[in-house]
Amino acid sequence: MGALCVLSFSILIITSCNKKDRSASVVVQPKTLPGNPLNPYDSFGYWHNVILDSLDAERAKGKCKDLASYAGYAGALCKAKGWKKNGAPESSNVQIAQMIVDFTSDPNGFVDGMQWSDSVKVRLQDLFSRLDTEGATDCSYEKLKATIVGFEQEVLKGSLPAIDKEVILKASSTARFSGYRWSCRPEFTKPFEQAQVISYLQQQEIPLLMAKANKEKPGFFKRVGRWIAVTSIDIMGAVHYLSAAEGAVISGYAGLTMDLMDNFL
Repeated sequence: MGALCVLSFSILIITSCNKKDRSASVVVQPKTLPGNPLNPYDSFGYWHNVILDSLDAERAKGKCKDLASYAGYAGALCKAKGWKKNGAPESSNVQIAQMIVDFTSDPNGFVDGMQWSDSVKVRLQDLFSRLDTEGATDCSYEKLKATIVGFEQEVLKGSLPAIDKEVILKASSTARFSGYRWSCRPEFTKPFEQAQVISYLQQQEIPLLMAKANKEKPGFFKRVGRWIAVTSIDIMGAVHYLSAAEGAVISGYAGLTMDLMDNFL
């Protein structure tokens, strides 16, 4: 299964990254594929991108052009395919938007509120911090992957319980595969502006409860590019219910938000 996934994904990802992007910009193909065979949960990230491909195919047909229809279709598709596991619900348009606002307002606080052990939370916060630090420079996918692989080596060598390692390594697998995918979008190298995202969601009359930033644990997303921000949002969705489908739906929703936002603002 592992070898098949690597081969299949090599074909799939090269195809998806060479498609003409929506802004007709030149696609920058990463020089390395996203897999890490040392991570025993690497198929988690692989299937995450397969699900996103399925959702993108629907958008390519001219459907799911607005946030509500995207959320509805994504939830129905994942349910029909049996992709949502571990009790993950079908998140509504409002729920997905609120999660994105809550997470980007206070990433550390959002992680603190998750169901996982303190050991998992500390390492998830460390992973997000590393993405933020790397993304603050002129980051390439190759640099990002090297950072994530280094993080994974530390986790694999550590003495955490098996369930803790599973959660963390599924998160890091999502980070590598998601980062690869979003780095193929030239327009996503723009700086991430949370205020713009919130403003657009409000203009769509989504009833949001505005989150407050945690001043004791300041959040990230101050200097990163959009592709780093969406990758981080993706990880958050994936580990919230430990569901690759949940991460894919929230990631695709965040990407669509930024596409629509650029055309609207």
